[in-house]
Amino acid sequence: MAPFRTAAAACALGLILTITGFSHTASAQTQSETPTVAPLAVGLTDGGSAEAQVIEAVRHADILTIKLRFKPLVAGKVERIYDSISKSDYENSFYVLAGSKKHLLLTDSNDKPLTNPYLVIKTTNGSATAGSWHGRFPAPPKDVTEVSLTIPGIETLDAIKITDR
Repeated sequence: MAPFRTAAAACALGLILTITGFSHTASAQTQSETPTVAPLAVGLTDGGSAEAQVIEAVRHADILTIKLRFKPLVAGKVERIYDSISKSDYENSFYVLAGSKKHLLLTDSNDKPLTNPYLVIKTTNGSATAGSWHGRFPAPPKDVTEVSLTIPGIETLDAIKITDR
């Protein structure tokens, strides 16, 4: 009876290794087949702890929405990108340049800019992102297909391709 148990145990072990090996292969194939979306534009934060990546620039009707994520470059850092948005900041530091025309952030009914009121990022070990940002601007004309984005604390992000929806 012992040889039968040994053979059965060997078959069971072989089956487990085959299934485990197959699942690792399937998992590896799934991960490698999932495309990583390349950022539309990148720039460093002033403190150098993260890379600002434009992940979306969508023109819908008369609004252009731009979204950023921050990819950590240095672990264990907290960086204040901006603390608040003063009237002067709003007019001079938050805008999209479309051709030679400057478009300021849109505001709500209380004259508050349609963006994050402050931006602080935190980089940690193993984290894919350190924060995010979004802003809404008047959409440039349809013949404008690229813009540049300026916000405080980040290098100007140029040649951002617009997607129409």
